[in-house]
Amino acid sequence: MRVSLITQLKIIKITERYQIDAKNLILAGFNERFGFIDHSYNPDLNNIYTYYNKEGYAFFVGLHQDHVICTGALTKVRDEVGRIERMSVKKQYRRQGIAQRMLVHLENYAKKIGYPKLVLETNKEWDSAINLYINNGFIIDKQDKERVYLAKIL
Repeated sequence: MRVSLITQLKIIKITERYQIDAKNLILAGFNERFGFIDHSYNPDLNNIYTYYNKEGYAFFVGLHQDHVICTGALTKVRDEVGRIERMSVKKQYRRQGIAQRMLVHLENYAKKIGYPKLVLETNKEWDSAINLYINNGFIIDKQDKERVYLAKIL
């Protein structure tokens, strides 16, 4: 019997050991989506471990056989609102429920640390991301020319 990737996925808080792999995964996704990488837009990726190691923040990596295959982060908007960020899945692991598993993990962590509401934003053209969030109870709060803003009460 074959064991599913989802059951083998281990989600942990980022450690210094995995931060370069996490950064590379996120940047590869940007390059895939946009066709280029502007490093000036992502200063948090220069030291993920330090940037996300503060109250109300957390950065998680999903590991398969000790390799980073997905990422997800939570940041603090204000005391009662957290923001989901940095959701990314390595290309060859997409469409297997990995993003879903990371999203549930982030929601559970948000509840644990006291966020009753989550928000996020994504590119308006990223239908797969928008569908993931809507299928998990997020609602579109607003839109502009480039972005879709979503929210969920936990």
